[in-house]
Amino acid sequence: MTEFSEIARNKNRFRAACKDFSVEQLETMAAQLSEFIEKRTQEEVDMAEKNAKKDAEKQAIFAAIAEAGLTPADFFSDEAPKANKAKNPRKPVAAQYRITDPQGVQHEWSGRGRTPKAFDHYFNNGGSKDSCRI
Repeated sequence: MTEFSEIARNKNRFRAACKDFSVEQLETMAAQLSEFIEKRTQEEVDMAEKNAKKDAEKQAIFAAIAEAGLTPADFFSDEAPKANKAKNPRKPVAAQYRITDPQGVQHEWSGRGRTPKAFDHYFNNGGSKDSCRI
């Protein structure tokens, strides 16, 4: 809750907060607040009408589905294709560079993405990409 709502809900705190305002200022605030209340009331009425219309449309759709001898579950079966599933997963990229470190372990790298530490160490010690190209 905001500080304003805490003050507005407590009569004594509200009086203390308003004691420094003139009557004219209080009347202006009251007029603005009543305008806001009217707008908010109309918004709530509009929202209730919109929700009632949606509910009526849903009931009409369910009635049409039932007339056709179907159920809502018929439209959401597991056989339907998933939209977020990739059709063709990417294949791994072939390695373009190969080195053997001092311990005799072979390292391969496609040349894409972040440089592996073994290749970083090799390049920092004078090695070139061309010398380790497959």
